[in-house]
Amino acid sequence: MKLLTAQPEDRIPFRLSDRPYDDHWQGYVLGEDATHRYLWIWMGSNIRVICVPTGETGGYDHAWCYPRDPAAVEAAVEKWDPETQDEPTGWHKRPTSPRRAPRRDEEPEYNRPRCEHGCYIADGCRTLNCRNAR
Repeated sequence: MKLLTAQPEDRIPFRLSDRPYDDHWQGYVLGEDATHRYLWIWMGSNIRVICVPTGETGGYDHAWCYPRDPAAVEAAVEKWDPETQDEPTGWHKRPTSPRRAPRRDEEPEYNRPRCEHGCYIADGCRTLNCRNAR
C-alpha cells in the first residue's frame, strides 16, 4: 500500500508528525484505497490500525493491534496489499472479525487461516495457551 505523508517521503528518521492527522479519529492516516482509509490510533499499551470506510465517521470495519512501535506498524502496512492480502502482518490482536481481501485467491499462501494473535494456525502460535493453536 502506498503510505501517505505530509512531508517528503525521503525524511528520515520516521516521525509521527510526518503523517496527516485525523481529528475525528484522533489518529494518523497511513493510506487509503478506493473503499477505505487506514489509520492508526494510540490505544493505551498498543497501536491499533483501523480500516474506516470512505466517508464514514461512525465506525470502522476492521482493526488490528500492534506493539507500540510506529516504525513496525508503518512497515507492516506498507507491505500489505489490501486487494490480495486479507490482513497486514505483525499484529498480536484482532478486535474485529477477520477481513477477506477481494482478490485473495491470488495469494493463497499469504491468506491461510490465522489465530486470534495473528499467527498462521498451521505454524502454531507464539502465545501460550492460544485456543486456536494446534
